[in-house]
Amino acid sequence: MSNYYSNDIINSPIINKNIDCSIPCNIFLYFLSSCPTKTISYFPPSSNDLMEIFMILLSLTPYPTVFLLLCLAAYFHTSRSVLILIMVFIENFTVISLKSIIGEPRPNYLCNAEYGYPSNHSCFFTCILFWFIAEEIWTPEFYQCKYKSYLIPFGIIYPFILYSRYYLNYHSLGQIFGGFILGIIIGIGWFLLNTKFILCNDNILKQLMTKFCIENNLTNDILYQDDGYVLLDEYQSLIKKENELIDMKQKLKNVSKNIKNFEGLDDLNENFKEILTNDINNNENEKGINNNDNDNENDSNDNNEDENDNENENENDNEKENENENENENENENKKDNNEDDNNEDEETPDDNELYGDELNSDENDD
Repeated sequence: MSNYYSNDIINSPIINKNIDCSIPCNIFLYFLSSCPTKTISYFPPSSNDLMEIFMILLSLTPYPTVFLLLCLAAYFHTSRSVLILIMVFIENFTVISLKSIIGEPRPNYLCNAEYGYPSNHSCFFTCILFWFIAEEIWTPEFYQCKYKSYLIPFGIIYPFILYSRYYLNYHSLGQIFGGFILGIIIGIGWFLLNTKFILCNDNILKQLMTKFCIENNLTNDILYQDDGYVLLDEYQSLIKKENELIDMKQKLKNVSKNIKNFEGLDDLNENFKEILTNDINNNENEKGINNNDNDNENDSNDNNEDENDNENENENDNEKENENENENENENENKKDNNEDDNNEDEETPDDNELYGDELNSDENDD
């Protein structure tokens, strides 16, 4: 054994020298680095073997996950699915390169002569997890993944996957932690690199995505459709208005009859025309409501003006009546004054008969 392995590796504290390398492991599990730590019975499994089988299944999860990512990229044909798939391949290449450079052995190195720092399983799942965490932090809600609820089971099982690598003696805790840190750097770094630089500028990757008709559903750009390009900002404003209408119609309890829920960017071709027509109709209705409000305001203003005019007319009539009464009183006073003057003249002027009588008497006396 000393001729095959170097003394530095054999004396490494990471290597578990108590591992029994004679435990049978089929070629499939050996190739996928998921051999059991004891002899187990698969069919049917005993109660003592269930924990071992569960840990082996958790250790195998990266491989169906990669297949699932391939299917999602082919089905959705979006920038998110394609970039996550590319990130996985970048992560795998980076981990393999670091393992060769650092040269830290696995705990079961005596049975499987491979290096283990950093952990590929830990880095793989951590970079995917922190991609979506970065998306939640730095991406507006409209561009975020519409299927985030499916990540809840992944978040629950994630720590058990990391523990399975320690349980099966394929990684030490330090190697798992190293993969965790590297996964954070790759996940957040790859996300920011694409959303802040690559997808916002003209470059080879963006040109290839446009050439293969891949929708950019991560940044403020254009959505490729079979009938042309649609500005995402305009579409976002329409969706915002549509959501406002949904709230209004829910209050009126007619949402189920008049509106359909929007499920994501994949339904753009089916709902885009309907949303446009609804937006136009809603604008017309808003204009009609505003016109009615203006008419009502004008009518109320006219009524107020009429009331003010009537009040002014009544005041003018009252003033005229008062003036007429004053004129009548003045006339009556003038008439009284005139009558009094006439009476005074009558008293002052002597009677003609008396004058003539006096004259006759004086004549008679003269005779």
